[in-house]
Amino acid sequence: MARSSTFVDVAIIGAGPYGLSLAAHLRRRAVEHRIFGEPMGPWKTNMPPGMLLKSYPWATSLSDPDSEFDLKRFCAERALPYHDELMPLPLSRFVDYGEAFQSRYVPAVERKALIGLEPGAGFLRATFDDGETVEARRVVVSIGLSPFKRLPPEAALLPAELCSHSSEYGSLDGLDGREVVVVGSGSSASDLAALIHERGISVSLVARRPKLQFADGPRHRSWLSRAIAPMSGIGHGWTLATCAKYPQLIQHLSKDLRIRLANHRALGPLGGAFVRDRVVGKIPALLGQEIRHVGTHNGKVMLNLVDPCGAERLMKADHVIFATGYKIDVSRLRFLNPALLQHLQLVDGAPQLSAHYETTVPGLHFIGPAAANSFGPVCRFVCGTDHSARHLARHLSAVLARYRPALQLRPLDRTVLP
Repeated sequence: MARSSTFVDVAIIGAGPYGLSLAAHLRRRAVEHRIFGEPMGPWKTNMPPGMLLKSYPWATSLSDPDSEFDLKRFCAERALPYHDELMPLPLSRFVDYGEAFQSRYVPAVERKALIGLEPGAGFLRATFDDGETVEARRVVVSIGLSPFKRLPPEAALLPAELCSHSSEYGSLDGLDGREVVVVGSGSSASDLAALIHERGISVSLVARRPKLQFADGPRHRSWLSRAIAPMSGIGHGWTLATCAKYPQLIQHLSKDLRIRLANHRALGPLGGAFVRDRVVGKIPALLGQEIRHVGTHNGKVMLNLVDPCGAERLMKADHVIFATGYKIDVSRLRFLNPALLQHLQLVDGAPQLSAHYETTVPGLHFIGPAAANSFGPVCRFVCGTDHSARHLARHLSAVLARYRPALQLRPLDRTVLP
């Protein structure tokens, strides 16, 4: 049986903020491309309704070629309340904005999933879940964090129905009537705990850190404080401001320094400013606790905890949510062909990238969080879409222009026999 195969200059895998932004810039430059995925998919399906984004609204816009359709413009067009800093950004509003951006700039998103990527003769071959094979000169992977959830070893000892990762919510309906423990101290942990508590579900927080930390609330900053610690879309201080504004410089630093910047201590576990009052004093929090052992008894999870003084405590719950973050490890991407994977040079699990976001496999690029070890922590934030979209669109336009005379002669659709 013959299988359908098509050829394209650029295939974008993922239709979140980074993929949509790049597609908008490629479209402006008339670069032939296709983009695959569910628009704003993980934001719609892997985050709980009612969640508030931790980033400032002014720093949470996708990148369009003319910088004209930011979040503020979207809210103004729809008469929605907005302030750069003084009010939080609800998840639902950000999703609506992302879908409006997609409708305006990237109308041809193809809602299907990549299941295989392998090298070809001068191209990369992508196979999708509907059976189509696409051969592309360039493939840009923009899949966000969802494939890289990090679970502690203790989670492997529990049956799937008794534990989950914070990235799996989504609806909280399955937790109704259950006693829940959330493990973690960052924004995912505090957001989930607040939403679960406000739903009337019994919930407790368990964390190794001795204190829950939250982002500072909005406040007036004097010119002196702004000079000492300038504000950026990823946090305060000269280091983060430089990382946010000049990601292209970070690519030239040593490997160890790039990794340290990607995991900057200021970007560690930190709840959102507008969540503090919904958690502190309202949700039981066992802090400074290590999980020594987990087990089950009569269908419940048993957590054996120990504090810094060696005192032990036993907790039981119907379900444990591990809000334990993410760790980039591209070897976990099942769509990567082993032959392709073995030619990828990695930096602490993430792909080593050139100045053009290209891996050591020619024609394969990564943008978004997977690029943080090469371009710094801004790649973990929506505001990082601007540099990657502008730079990569400009680069791909120039590179592909060299092939244009030959490309005009090639057929766009071919039939490949198995």
